[in-house]
Amino acid sequence: MNDDLYPALNFSISKAEINQLVASEILNEDHAFSKNINDRLTDPQTKLLYATAWKNGDLPKIKHIIKGILKEEDASNEKKAIVFHQFGRYLTRTPGQPIIDQHVIRAFGIFKPHDGKKEWNVAEMRRLSVVDKKHNGIIAAYKTWLASDGLSNELRQCENYTYHVDKLLFALGKTVKYAKNKA
Repeated sequence: MNDDLYPALNFSISKAEINQLVASEILNEDHAFSKNINDRLTDPQTKLLYATAWKNGDLPKIKHIIKGILKEEDASNEKKAIVFHQFGRYLTRTPGQPIIDQHVIRAFGIFKPHDGKKEWNVAEMRRLSVVDKKHNGIIAAYKTWLASDGLSNELRQCENYTYHVDKLLFALGKTVKYAKNKA
């Protein structure tokens, strides 16, 4: 995981901050950007970030991140936009809420191919390209593992240790991803 592309996020976002954005009408009640947001953007940094999200077609994804920030309980019952929802959970800095994506889940599923209840097929894991609701079990197992004795107590005492585990699993998951033949 390239630190230039994915530098550590050293901030958190709280429910109060999201509620403040709704109160100031930057976000609407559905937690999407308000239609008149263009008139409200004043600082160049915010304009650039908004423009990048707009250009990449990512504006609708923001509401899933916000939903994760606002969620009281764990995200294991999510059906859509699980990766963005979980990213919102991570941004709250709530213990036990890591970043997840296809690469992390792929690597974890190969490393730990069962949780005692369900076994994950390694070949299937290598082909994984989209994390969806059928992966909620492996996501829950991953979160449990992150807080377990499966990782040393010394590691778990490090600040933001899940970020470092994520970086490692991201790299491993990307490496073991099944590559289609380019014939």
